[in-house]
Amino acid sequence: MSRTTNSSLTNALRILKSFSIDHPELTLSEIAEFVDVSKSTACRLIQTLESEGFIYQNIHFNTYRLGSSVLALSNTVTDQLAILKETTYFLKQLTIQTGESSHIAILENTDVIYLKKEDSQHRVQLLSHIGRRNPAHCTASGQAILAFIKPSTIEKLFENGLEQATKYSEVSLTQLQRILATVRTQGYSISKGEFIEDIVSVGAPIYNKKNQVFASISVAGPKKRMLPNLQKIVDNVLFTSNNITKYVQAHVKDVDIETFIG
Repeated sequence: MSRTTNSSLTNALRILKSFSIDHPELTLSEIAEFVDVSKSTACRLIQTLESEGFIYQNIHFNTYRLGSSVLALSNTVTDQLAILKETTYFLKQLTIQTGESSHIAILENTDVIYLKKEDSQHRVQLLSHIGRRNPAHCTASGQAILAFIKPSTIEKLFENGLEQATKYSEVSLTQLQRILATVRTQGYSISKGEFIEDIVSVGAPIYNKKNQVFASISVAGPKKRMLPNLQKIVDNVLFTSNNITKYVQAHVKDVDIETFIG
């Protein structure tokens, strides 16, 4: 594959990743700016993606959004991750027990991606959704996975530094390694305002048949509700992660963390 072809493919994939729940429709200028290419290059790439059904043009507003081919691929991924089909019950029970929103996440490079979510009954919901990416080092769901990755791999993942999302975010790799060592020992993680200042989250790992961590389950909510019930929430998260692990090890084909971190 030539360098030009490889560059075009990379930029086309970056165009697809520029869309999100918060930005479902984008103009040509916005796409070009996000990918850091000229409008003419962005237009050419969009036309190719549009011809394959990955992008759809809203001619009334002259904007673009993801097409049906993306939906087809997402359904394929969901079908392959059999764990998602069977975790709804576990998440519902966890949310009932804690009164807060619960999530299942995987790691991709330095981010966690939420694959499943069960909303709480509170009127104000968390700004999280299926497919959302958050920095792994300052979220409980991310730390619950990172803790079980080799320290040398952690160093490589974060060789470009740690993002400081709030004043409570850890920016020292050495200190992060200490935090992850504690998580590894106690079997769960707690993030107190590290990603969003008034949000506390609790996470725990999910293991595959080889007893390797490949995903995490977490509960998150406002400090004022989470802190008074923190130990109960930790116990419920651990109980749920253990039950999901038992299910995965009994019924789901092997899944490997390397699949997601590359």
